[in-house]
Formats: sequence, structure tokens, C-alpha cells
Amino acid sequence: MITLTNNSSISFNFITALKDWHRDSIGRKVYDAPGDVEHSNSRWIRLSESTINLNPNETKRILVSMTVPKDAGARGLTNSMLFFTQMKEQTKLSKEKKQLGVNVLLEVGVQIYHVPPGLTPGELDFVAFEDQGIIKLETDSVRRVALKVKNTGEINKDAHVRFELTNVQTGAEIPIKTTAIAMLPHAQQWIYVDLPISLKGKHLGVAILDAGDNYDLRVAEKEIDY
Repeated sequence: MITLTNNSSISFNFITALKDWHRDSIGRKVYDAPGDVEHSNSRWIRLSESTINLNPNETKRILVSMTVPKDAGARGLTNSMLFFTQMKEQTKLSKEKKQLGVNVLLEVGVQIYHVPPGLTPGELDFVAFEDQGIIKLETDSVRRVALKVKNTGEINKDAHVRFELTNVQTGAEIPIKTTAIAMLPHAQQWIYVDLPISLKGKHLGVAILDAGDNYDLRVAEKEIDY
């Protein structure tokens, strides 16, 4: 059951659509037509409504049902994305003049998973740690390192990659932003960590992969020479 509430003073009209999706090599979502990917469950799903009108201060509940095939367990974890997309209203016309309204279009995506029992959790682990040197961006340049992470399990995992950069001679620590990642089963993903380019001397880079209390921390180290 999905609950939609309109707290505004205007009506909203939505259409629904199901899509398959996966993540590319750096973790971005890529969308596909329903049923196009092996781990899809989009064709198993039915909705109680496909077009939704929400009046001001109205709440609606959309029933989402899934008919799971008998062989679903052999397919492992499956997923899809349910989109609610606002329909654009036509420009209103008055007797005196044309009224051009500004339409703010909304789109909300809800991830839908089927997780059969007995799947192996596995681990997240580092499989590569590369120093890619100076990288020129549109408005700046950075010193970039690339970390490759693999999900060895049959279930989704969310994690944070913390990066510690320390000057070997002085012990000074340079703060680096933590990166959040989400990985599908058996996926491999590159995480880019951008470092300052103005540093001098030898530094030790330590990457820490934290997938939560149920998993062991993973640590990777590399000396970075400026």
C-alpha cells in the first residue's frame, strides 16, 4: 500500500509507470523498459489505480500487488521502480487574455523489491585502490583516487566509504567527505574520492568501508606522493 497526500491548495494529477533499473559502474541508476533486465519484477506488479487525481488536502491509498511466479526463488532478488509523474495541465484561456501558468512538475519514484528467503548476505569488500592523479573538472582540478567495491552477497547493501588522508611526516590529517553507496547483489562499483591538489609530501590514504553493524569493517591503504 502506498499513501499519497496532497497538502497544497491545488489539485494534482499523476500517471503511474513501472520501469526496470540497474546501476552503472559508478553507481548511477540506469532505467530500462519493464521486463528488459534479468532481475526485473515489474511484470509481476499490478496497481489499483494507474491515473490518480489528488484534490487539495486529499489522501489516497494505492494498492500495489505482486503475483510472484513459482520459480521466483531461483531468480534471486528482483527489483523495479514505480513512478508517479505529474501530468502537465493545458494553459488556461480567459475571455480577455491568455493566462500563462507556470507548472511545477513532480515525479516520485518508489523502489520495489522481492527478496526470496535464504539468500546469502555476503560481504562488501575493496577489490582495487588506484591513484588517478590530477583530474581536470569544469571549474577546478582535483587529485583523484578510485576505489572499487564488490558486493559478494545476494542481497542489497548500503554503506559509507570514509577516507582518511594523513601527512606521513607531520601527522596532519586532511578532512575528506564521506561517500554513501548502495549496491545491488554481485555488483562491482567504482567510488571516486577527490583530494586537494595543493598538498606537499607523502601522505597515507586510508579507505574504510562501513556497511553497518552486521558486517565487518574493510580497510584499504595507499601511499599518495604529492
